Amino acid sequence: MNSQSSYIPIQTLEATVSYNAARYAYATSLFAAASAVSTADAQTCCEDWCVADAVEHATLVMNMVDNIDGETTNTSTGIDPLTLAQKHAEWSISRWDQQSLAKTIQTPFGEMTVDDFLGIIWVDTLTHTWDITDASGLDHGIPQVMAEEAHNLMALREEAMRGPGRFNPAVETNSDNAVDRFIAFTGRTSVRGSLNA
Repeated sequence: MNSQSSYIPIQTLEATVSYNAARYAYATSLFAAASAVSTADAQTCCEDWCVADAVEHATLVMNMVDNIDGETTNTSTGIDPLTLAQKHAEWSISRWDQQSLAKTIQTPFGEMTVDDFLGIIWVDTLTHTWDITDASGLDHGIPQVMAEEAHNLMALREEAMRGPGRFNPAVETNSDNAVDRFIAFTGRTSVRGSLNA
């Protein structure tokens, strides 16, 4: 495992078989915890999206991730988004083994292994964790090291990760806080500032 993985609970590290899988599992757990206490109708920084919309979108992405290898192991039919977020946090802990992680698949980012895909898609889940906590006035709980990893990963794939339906152009920030820098890099601005203006 990565030496920076100390922010991930030891139970998650022991139950997953790769750092990418552990990081995705931890991101889903942060999202599930945040969504459970969020304010459904609060406006997020994403235009036309309230918290409920962001939760629904994020769980749709989680469904896609769960089925990315063509081997459906979990069912989400009839489950509301808040419950589904919690289910995905539970499922993602033991969802993949070495064989399934090594499988080559087609993803929105091109052809790669499941493990490499998990090493990218966790950033989406982490970003939406910030979206719903920012809108709801909650502590996001995102570790500084995790935010640094997300920023570095985005910087490596910036061209592919920006555009319609993805991330907006970066906004400027002078903050020393890694979460602030990551969120600015995603093109987001807190709604809390506008609420407190």
